[in-house]
Formats: sequence, C-alpha cells, structure tokens
Amino acid sequence: LACLACPSLVIAGTRDLIKNRHTRLIARALPNASLAFVPGDHFIARGNAGAFNREILSFLEQNTR
Repeated sequence: LACLACPSLVIAGTRDLIKNRHTRLIARALPNASLAFVPGDHFIARGNAGAFNREILSFLEQNTR
C-alpha cells in the first residue's frame, strides 16, 4: 500500500465486522489516506447512505481541486 501516492479514502462503519484497529492500520499504510468512520455496520453505504455519501463528497471536494 505504501506505493499508492494518490489520495485515498478508507471508510468503515463504527460497528464494522473489520476491526477498528485493522482499518486504522490500512489507513496508516497508505501515504495519502483519509480515514472516516460512519455510524453503522459493514454495509454503511446501504444502511446509512446519507452519512456515507457526505464522507465521499467531502473527500472528493478536498481532493479534486
């Protein structure tokens, strides 16, 4: 992951089946990563679409200028 220089977003649910510490490890391994936790489980895109989409939009607005 250290070779990926492009901006990346690591996003997970607060009650995700992927452990929080593993999600943080992935984000730290990417040199230009943002990390977001959205209330919900592993299926946050479906279960909390509003919050998920806001995180994605914010990331895109910050990284496409």
